[in-house]
Amino acid sequence: MTQLSAKQQAILGAAIDQFALMGLQATTMEAICQKAEVSKRTLYKHYPNKEALFDAVVILLIERIEPLTAIQFIPNYDFEVQLKHLASSVVGLLCDPDYIRLSRIVMIESMRSEAQAKRLNEKFSHCEHSMVVWFEEASLAGCLGDHDAHFAAAFFWGGLKRLTFWEMAIRWQPPVDEQQLAAFIEQACKLFCGGVNPRQ
Repeated sequence: MTQLSAKQQAILGAAIDQFALMGLQATTMEAICQKAEVSKRTLYKHYPNKEALFDAVVILLIERIEPLTAIQFIPNYDFEVQLKHLASSVVGLLCDPDYIRLSRIVMIESMRSEAQAKRLNEKFSHCEHSMVVWFEEASLAGCLGDHDAHFAAAFFWGGLKRLTFWEMAIRWQPPVDEQQLAAFIEQACKLFCGGVNPRQ
């Protein structure tokens, strides 16, 4: 986890507020100074330009995702129990307001230019690969039947995102309450397990 000084936290918090409100292109370093209540000298000491601040936002987002990549598949342990644990952890992140806010900032920049999209894809590639590893290990243990691990991972993540993250990030829907989330996770895991192993 990146350790930030109090000044850096104030600057980065101000930058996030401005990026979320105005976008990276319309945000000025002066506006960030005023919002953070720091001098230009202090700002430029830590972040020489808006791109450096944006990269710091990307790092914050990656650090939010990284705990999910540490969840390991355990062979010879109940597959559905593990899947529910994974789903609960994922949904907890996808529904987190701070994660959604950071994601919006990064997604908008990714859509702004192809070069920026490629640069961001490179930064997030490690996280994306790590989150597929769980399904690769499940496949090796025979838990996915004859289904491809990469397809299974995309199907699983896509389903969870569709009914949680995308509704809030794109449509600005209110957060789903905990009872509904629990029911959603239960249904999603049962549907997934039934699909990969219909006889189970």
